[in-house]
Amino acid sequence: MADPQQIDFSYTIFWTRQARGWDAARRAAIRAALQPVLAQPDFVNNAFARQYTVPGLDEQAHAGASLLALDKVLAAFSETA
Repeated sequence: MADPQQIDFSYTIFWTRQARGWDAARRAAIRAALQPVLAQPDFVNNAFARQYTVPGLDEQAHAGASLLALDKVLAAFSETA
């Protein structure tokens, strides 16, 4: 069974690398687009099932845990701006 802390760490590292290449406007836009996805009543913090898309992020579906890590990363970037 996968360790939730390891999963979160991996996704956090991935999204930190991605977000470092985005300007502040893109980070803010992605964070705004992400919030309704996270607020869906059927949102599940799953580790690997890629079932959520975020408008403007990319053309891929993402796992709930991945998007929660992205939100955490974007929040950290907004606090340091």
